[in-house]
Amino acid sequence: MSVVGTAHVACPNCGHPQDAKLVQSINARTAPETKAQLLAGDLNVLACVACGARTQLAATVLFVDPDADYTAQVVLGDHIAVEHAISLMVAAGVTGTRRVVPSLNALVEKVKLLDAGLADWAIEMTKVLLLATLEEQDLDRVMLFDRVDREAQRIHWVRFDGPGAPVPVASPLAPYERLVGRAGVQPPRSEARIDRAWAVGAVQAMIANVN
Repeated sequence: MSVVGTAHVACPNCGHPQDAKLVQSINARTAPETKAQLLAGDLNVLACVACGARTQLAATVLFVDPDADYTAQVVLGDHIAVEHAISLMVAAGVTGTRRVVPSLNALVEKVKLLDAGLADWAIEMTKVLLLATLEEQDLDRVMLFDRVDREAQRIHWVRFDGPGAPVPVASPLAPYERLVGRAGVQPPRSEARIDRAWAVGAVQAMIANVN
């Protein structure tokens, strides 16, 4: 079951006011069609009745996969809002893996990783290591997981180098697998913020321990 509401919004392109469907909660077991919308990029999208422009609406969205014992929530706002969301999860007795993310795109990536059977923390660390190999060494560059090809032993990503279409890139699966098997790297189960900032700190700690 999904929690669905209606928001009265103005089109950012033409300003025309209208009602838009807003999904605020997704249960992967009972509403697989809504999960499919999320993965396709069609969730919470305003298609303006006046000008036809499509805009993704910012909203708090809770994703639950009871079969995987996994909960993730899009949290809009600063670190105070994030900490509040995490405390509410704990108070509600949410067990298993808990994650908070800043956007719907970040939630899409988390769900893709869940479906692929990959550890998001090791993926985030892999991103940092890959970005560090670029000539610019821009650790803030956006790079998102796309898919894993286990037969070819490759991870496929989309990297955003600036205006225009994202760049598809691929990397070996082996560095990710080494991270997963490395002792003392995996975050505690209570860690809910697995993102770029966390990964940079984790990579720095790993390098310091090696040295």
